[in-house]
Amino acid sequence: MVLLEPRDIFTSLEFDKVLELVAVRCLGQLGEDEVRGILPMTNVELIERRLDEVNEYCIALAENDHFPIHAYEDIAEDLKMLSVENFVLPIEGLQRIHKILSFMRGAFRFFNKGRQSAYPVLYDIIRKIDFDQDLISAIDKVVDEEGNIKPNASPQLLRIKKLQSSKLKELDRKFRIIINDLKKKGWLTDNVESFRNGRRVLSVPAEHKRKMRGIIHDESTTGKTAFIEPEGIIDINNDIFDLETEEKKEIYRILQDLSAVLRPYVGHMKIYLDVLVHYDTIQAKAAVAVMMKANKPKIKSKPRIGLLKAFHPLLYLKNKELGKETIPFDMTLFPPNRILVLSGPNAGGKSITMKTAGLLQLMMQSGMLVSADPESEMGIFQQIFADIGDQQSLEDDLSTYSSRLANARLFIQKANKNTLILIDEFGSGTDPKIGGAIAEAVLREINFQRVFGVITTHYSNLKIFAFKSKG
Repeated sequence: MVLLEPRDIFTSLEFDKVLELVAVRCLGQLGEDEVRGILPMTNVELIERRLDEVNEYCIALAENDHFPIHAYEDIAEDLKMLSVENFVLPIEGLQRIHKILSFMRGAFRFFNKGRQSAYPVLYDIIRKIDFDQDLISAIDKVVDEEGNIKPNASPQLLRIKKLQSSKLKELDRKFRIIINDLKKKGWLTDNVESFRNGRRVLSVPAEHKRKMRGIIHDESTTGKTAFIEPEGIIDINNDIFDLETEEKKEIYRILQDLSAVLRPYVGHMKIYLDVLVHYDTIQAKAAVAVMMKANKPKIKSKPRIGLLKAFHPLLYLKNKELGKETIPFDMTLFPPNRILVLSGPNAGGKSITMKTAGLLQLMMQSGMLVSADPESEMGIFQQIFADIGDQQSLEDDLSTYSSRLANARLFIQKANKNTLILIDEFGSGTDPKIGGAIAEAVLREINFQRVFGVITTHYSNLKIFAFKSKG
């Protein structure tokens, strides 16, 4: 991983805002957490792979080639419990697992139609993974799309369902006969039917409750209405209750058998979840890349910056909303010219240019496409240091300038030829003569250490030093 200094570098370069743009476009909480935990990398092959993944996804988006990814939930706890012998997974857990399996099935189908060659890096993520479609078929046989147990999940359950239907029809028929008879006698309230204790009952005025043969299950709070189960339907209600009990037992047995089928594949499903989260972060990065008109630059293993038509992605998005144009810039830091000193009037674009270089470097080394021409060249830095704005620390009771001196000392101690240093308004915060002299001494030292850097300043002595010095 890249050594980053100081600890608020993500905030000062607004990389945290870019990460948040990506995170909110993830389809699951695990994807969001993954994105918010992103750190820049130094492994060139891994960076190339991450960039290629996002780039291929962007190509798929441009071609309206929809990758079958959808919202999902964490199944880690479900899998943990499922791994316990004889644990029976509830329907909600099956639904969560089904979404993961459904994604995997869709992903393999997606790459079955000649897309393996069109998106080789995206396909490589699942190329070596074993996926047994019988797993999702086993769930599909039991649970429908709404999360209900299918009536034909087993022959026994189907038999129970048919008996329930028959008994309910018989109950309804007898209930109608009883209601019509009691209505003629004037023994019923306006709200005739109700349910109490899971039993179908009649609403009978209290003065008539002793006239009816049946079981009184409840009374209204006023005591004016009694809820009575007529004697003529007690046996049918009992049969229905027994069938409901039998149904629950059969559903439990079905879920028990299904859990036993899934249990040996807990390890596989953990991998499937990881794969889905990985694809989720890719699609979120790609969505943001499209917004920012970002591209994959040419990656070089050695430190260098060769930005072409680059622009600050967040500024671009803001200007786009306001209908304003964002002016791109070129920046070349190739040895032997490693340090760029920017000077000019306030609001002239010095700071935004410097911040753009730093932000794009963080994005690229985090596997994100950058807002620059695809012919841009970007090298890999092992260390990225930044001193931007007022970083006064109230905890340490340091002044603004003391804080910046502390940063300068840290940079000198740790900097080397694989370091990118970004300093805004170098030497500011104190008397210009003192600040300029100290800044020149620091610049001389970091130049001697062969670092790469982008520095903004108003000091003439720094501009003269930059003009005369190699590097």
